[in-house]
Amino acid sequence: MLQNLFKYTRVAVLGLSAAAWGGAAAAVPITVTGATVSFTFDDALAGLFGTPVAAGDALIFTPTDFKAQALNSAGIVAASQTFNVQVSANPGYLITAVNLSEAGDYYNLGSSSAVAVGGQLRVFDLETPLAPALTASITASQPLTAVTSFAAFATTDWNASANVTLPASGWGGADGAISNVNVGIENILLARSLVLGDAAFIEKKFAGLAVVTTTVPEPEAYLLFTVGLGLVGWMGWRRSGTV
Repeated sequence: MLQNLFKYTRVAVLGLSAAAWGGAAAAVPITVTGATVSFTFDDALAGLFGTPVAAGDALIFTPTDFKAQALNSAGIVAASQTFNVQVSANPGYLITAVNLSEAGDYYNLGSSSAVAVGGQLRVFDLETPLAPALTASITASQPLTAVTSFAAFATTDWNASANVTLPASGWGGADGAISNVNVGIENILLARSLVLGDAAFIEKKFAGLAVVTTTVPEPEAYLLFTVGLGLVGWMGWRRSGTV
């Protein structure tokens, strides 16, 4: 009987260990390669954004359930999600900027209804992680104030964006070459209805994270640049000596 108990206990422990290892395996990051950069993220944490795909040097999201809706004096209803991705420059390239563009639609029905979109684009250097992060607010291209009615009901498109240009110095580790950054996209949707019979709705249908890169200067280019500076200096010295 003790032998059987030991056998069952051993099976249970092995089963729990396998489950633990299986959970760890499910959390392995996914890497997708663009034209000049690669994106690494945890698909299990994409949440309302949904699974993105790479297109050129952009990471494209097409969410289907990222929305906020307030009906019949529900007050303020919020929907939010944050997505983090590591961006690594492919060999021969450096990262210079990160741009976010978003789009969706909304409606305001009644005088107390209102919607809003916001959040933040945040970038920090993985090679100099203690350097201050750079941030930009996600801002709609125009006020989301269009009002519809039951008689002529229609939704209105909205667009929003945020842009971060990386610094010329202070990032990139010892060599100053920025090739690995972490990008965080914090998205917030708000809908408000304060009166019975009013309604507000806003939905995000697209988000595109575009990375701007430049090529790493070849050693020959550095050599020509140095020689050019030397030649300019020598010509200046000759002119000063002949005056």
